[in-house]
Amino acid sequence: MTDQAAVKRRRGRDATTVAILDAAEELFTMRGYTAVTVRDIADHAGISHPLVHQYVGSKADVLSAVLSRNERRLVSTAPNNPDLLESTRLILRNGLEQAARAHARLLMQSALDDVPYEESGGRFAAIERLIALAQRVAAAASPAERAEKDLDPRLVVACVGSLFLGWVSGESWMRPAAGLTEMDDAELADGLERVLLGILRDHVPGLGRDVGPATGSVPSTDEQIG
Repeated sequence: MTDQAAVKRRRGRDATTVAILDAAEELFTMRGYTAVTVRDIADHAGISHPLVHQYVGSKADVLSAVLSRNERRLVSTAPNNPDLLESTRLILRNGLEQAARAHARLLMQSALDDVPYEESGGRFAAIERLIALAQRVAAAASPAERAEKDLDPRLVVACVGSLFLGWVSGESWMRPAAGLTEMDDAELADGLERVLLGILRDHVPGLGRDVGPATGSVPSTDEQIG
């Protein structure tokens, strides 16, 4: 095979893989993971059934690839940013974009369908990044503040992530239920950001309630997070 033919074949494979993941994400979000088959994904992508297995793998492999792709997009909004609060804000704002909301709904739908965590790929880069930053901020805090704010930073970040996923997944019901229909999207996003960053300030040592986001900064290192 010539180099040109190899490049063309690779581009074709890459394009087909994207089509598979796009089709799977749409179907998983609409129907739920358990109700979708590999053949459904192939039909929706307009390709033959064996190509899904050849290019991506099993249905669990497809779900893992979809979630990993979306997580990389979230983390890319705050590349190597050492500030916990700013990184959280950037990831939050990106997650509220319409294209990213499908990712949150897919996560929640998969959890509600009792999909084993291992089938998700077993890691979420955005959560891992924020946990690493929170742990570094907490480690640099005074012993007195660590004693006062004694929650595990992993739990605090997990709560923030859960609240965000819950809001994005249930917003269409929660807004009218709470009488918030008159608030526009920008106002709601600002409020959600204040609540979630407030949780970090209140419970992660090293973050003060009366100071700005820069308090969440930690010394830069060569360590890659996420």
